[in-house]
Amino acid sequence: MEDFVVEPCLEINEFEENAPRASFNGLLRDAPSGNTSVVNALSQQLIYQINLIVPDALVSFDDLDVKLGDAAYPFVPPTAKQALQKAIQNRGKRLVVNSAYRTLAQQMLLFKWLNGRSPVARPGESNHQSGLALDIEDREGWLPFLKGSGWQPLAGDPPHIDYQGAGAKDLREATIKAFQQLWNKNHPEEQIKVDGQWGPKTESCLNRSPAMGFEKAPWDDKPRALRLSRPLMEGSDVRKLQQKLKDAGFAISVADGVFGPETGRAVKEFQQRNSLVADGVVGAKTRELMA
Repeated sequence: MEDFVVEPCLEINEFEENAPRASFNGLLRDAPSGNTSVVNALSQQLIYQINLIVPDALVSFDDLDVKLGDAAYPFVPPTAKQALQKAIQNRGKRLVVNSAYRTLAQQMLLFKWLNGRSPVARPGESNHQSGLALDIEDREGWLPFLKGSGWQPLAGDPPHIDYQGAGAKDLREATIKAFQQLWNKNHPEEQIKVDGQWGPKTESCLNRSPAMGFEKAPWDDKPRALRLSRPLMEGSDVRKLQQKLKDAGFAISVADGVFGPETGRAVKEFQQRNSLVADGVVGAKTRELMA
């Protein structure tokens, strides 16, 4: 990968082990320091928007035998996921991933919180915004199983590996465009240039963005499949789903916009009652019957 950036990934991963919080109900500039999961809802909007810009650029690997860090978004290109799956199967051991895709919102917070003591990359420049980077435990033990698959170690960054194989697309420009597009969708009176470049205006707008996500979400026009995932799905679409389940008499204690185990059980019960496959995934058919 061109223009790779060496960051103190071990220090960042240790910092992210602080107690995670639910999405902060405020603007990013006021987010409490400690763990970038405070912008979980906005981060999920940004990830979804990237896949609208570059279709199927990122797929989740949370269905593999992996243990994820509290603020790790398990997204890589499809071919990179296949390589991870093969390595895990061949080694017969769980892969511990402390960091994976890192959204622009997360990177800005880390840059703000840690740059004074560690050389954290500027937002949009980190390898973790490329969609091709992972920080894993026992990297040396995994390298023989990843050999020839496109995953390569990054010198000077002990836990870090980058995918450089078939299907690799550097998404660092798209990660900035995703935010710029979402901002413009929600602020027709204050448009910013969608150029994929990090500058003062984009930084100012991101600081003034809600950690719980924008009112007009990227899935409003093209719904996402909702399910129990890691990290937990969060957003306006989950809140609407929970309200529909509550109105239909299913056991949902609170419509908090977080797709947790309780919501997953209610979805399966709804599917069973309607003769659907009870997989807990809210796709087109389940959504149609809930309308």
